[in-house]
Amino acid sequence: TMVASLYSIPAVASVGMTEAKAREQGLRIRVHVNDMQGWFSAGTYAEAVAWSKIIVDESTDRIVGAHLVGHAGEELVHIFALAMKHGITARGLSEMVYGFPTFSADIRNMM
Repeated sequence: TMVASLYSIPAVASVGMTEAKAREQGLRIRVHVNDMQGWFSAGTYAEAVAWSKIIVDESTDRIVGAHLVGHAGEELVHIFALAMKHGITARGLSEMVYGFPTFSADIRNMM
């Protein structure tokens, strides 16, 4: 699973399918779009933009795409890539215990 990152301000990162590609392939998907600007972690860096879109296959609960804009997106995307490669479900990622306050702790609320 190839990760793409743009090291900019804000950072942009992506792994897996876009929503359009997943639909084109006939997958039944859940799409979780989050404006995270008001979230605690984004506030710690006074983020002007913090956003995520997580695409999950409804039949398997497997993540098929993750797209992030904002601080630490270029790091968080690797957690989604790991989940995709090893079959960790969206529920599995959501139930993990993350250190708080960290950007990775936001993964629980992204899905």
